This record gives sequence, C-alpha cells and structure tokens, in this order.
Amino acid sequence: MAMTDLVLEGGGTKLPGLVGAVEALSDGGYDFHRIAGTSAGAIVGSLTAAGLTPQSLREKVLEQDFSEFEDLSPAFRLFPWLGRVQGLLLHKGMYRGDALHDFLAEALADQGVRTWADLKLDDPGGAIPPERSYRLVVIVSDVSRGRMLRLPWDYEEALGVDADSQSVAEAVCASAASPFFFRPRSLPARPSVAGGTSVLGADGGLLSNFPVDVFDRKDAKPARWPTFGVMLSARHTAAAEWRPNATTFQYAKSLISTMLNAHDRRHIDDPSVTERTVFVDTSGHSSTDFALSSEDKLDLIASGRSAGEKFLAHWDWNRWKERFDRV
Repeated sequence: MAMTDLVLEGGGTKLPGLVGAVEALSDGGYDFHRIAGTSAGAIVGSLTAAGLTPQSLREKVLEQDFSEFEDLSPAFRLFPWLGRVQGLLLHKGMYRGDALHDFLAEALADQGVRTWADLKLDDPGGAIPPERSYRLVVIVSDVSRGRMLRLPWDYEEALGVDADSQSVAEAVCASAASPFFFRPRSLPARPSVAGGTSVLGADGGLLSNFPVDVFDRKDAKPARWPTFGVMLSARHTAAAEWRPNATTFQYAKSLISTMLNAHDRRHIDDPSVTERTVFVDTSGHSSTDFALSSEDKLDLIASGRSAGEKFLAHWDWNRWKERFDRV
C-alpha cells in the first residue's frame, strides 16, 4: 500500500460524496497517514482515522437517517417550527446537535476512540513535533475570540488544556456546527490562556473549509508522500460563480458563500493543489438537505467514487514532485 495524507472539505449533508472518494482512494492502494477535515470532512475523517473501513463507513452512512440530526427539545415535538425559532433566538442554532454527538461518540467508541490520546500517531521516521503527532486534525472556528483552531494541535497553546484528555466527538461536532443550524459547542479552556473557562466552537468552514495545506512541510525538506484533497464540487471557473446580488436575499447568500469559500480560493487557483485534489461533482444536492434518501446517498457515494477513480487514473507522484516540489 502507498501512503498519503488526506484533507477533506466540508459540505454538510453532501458527506456521502466524501465516503465514495475515500473508498476509491483506499481501493486504489492508499493508506492514510494523517487526515484533516472541516465539518462533514471532520466527520468522515474522524471515523476513517479511528479505523473504520471504507465499506463499514459506507454502511453506517446508508443506515443513518440524517433527519435524526435535526434534534429539538422533546417539548417542541408537536410544534417543531417553534422549537427551531426558540433554538435560534436563545441558543444560536435551531438544532441541539446532541444526536450527531451521540452518533459520533458511539461510532468512535466502537473503534476504541474516545479522547485524542486514542489517536496518537506513532511515526519514528517523522519530523512532527509531539503536539502534532495525531492521526486526525479538525478545523474549528473559535467564535468567542474570532480565531481558527486546529484541534488537537491548538488545545494547549490556544485553550490551555491537555489535548489527550479532550473528547474527539466534541471537537468534531464543533467543527460541524453549521451557523444557525446547530448550536455552537462549548470547548473547555483555562481562563489565564483563553480569557474564560470555555470558548464557543462553531463550523470550521467559517475560516477554512478546505485546509489543504495543513500538512505541507514548512522546513524546506521533501515530503515523504503526497497530500490528497477531496472537494465536494466539480472543478469550475471563477466566471461560473458570478452572482447578480439583485435582492437582499441573494446578497445575504453571497456574503455567506464568500465567508465560507474565499479563504480557500487561493488554494484552488493553485495548480499544485488542483492536481492533487479529487473534485466530486455534487450538483443537484443541497448541503442542508437532511432528508436525503438512500438513492441520494448512493448517488453521492457513486459520484465520489467515480471522481476518486478518475483522479487516480491520472495521478503521478513523481511528475507532481518534478513540477511543484520546491526542493
């Protein structure tokens, strides 16, 4: 098996597309050394890093009813619209996020993963500092202080807590806490470091939805293996993204899209990134459609698998190094 690091883009309920791409890369002969992800990418990345096989991951995604993640307080069972309004006004998100947390906590525990200590990386030949020696990294937006967290890397420096004692499921849920859909998660912190006993962690996509350079070496030494990225969008041009912004609603949508995507646009415009990225065509699917049918999920998985297979048919590590490796 060849080795690679892997970075998975966020994309809400388009998540099955990531599953198909991971499946194709694994079947194509690749093992994943480290995985980074945001939101949906953090979910798929955490389960993969925990040791779930691509086939088991496929089965788990097909079995899970995504609409169960739209969890409201039982008091609003008869009036869900009222529960959503109450969640937005009082808790910063329509849904509690507890169902997603329980799903992740159980799936990870089945693989023997509860805290970040269970995802420590044993890599004698690597140059990774101890605080970054983990098989998984998830991107979280610290909205209490307006900064990006790369967990578990930033627990000690940014929050003043021991990474190995913190919950993996909680960090992944924070990364997936889409604004206004899910309540932000409270992450413990030391007041002398963070200014309070906790910070609010929300969707990492607010600051970096596709952190493709997170594993790139900064020490002027050649990489031992490539880093592959997986994006939940077909390759497109800037012109195709032009929006009229004729109404206030269109303008609001453009603002949110810019917030989620502009930070990573510089990566996608870089040929050294596009040539190591799997682009999954998820057109026709919404990232907020929690009522995905089995057919929808299978379509997204098939699209991810097809994109992964197409990518591998043209990928050449040596050619990429000749063109883009700066060493």
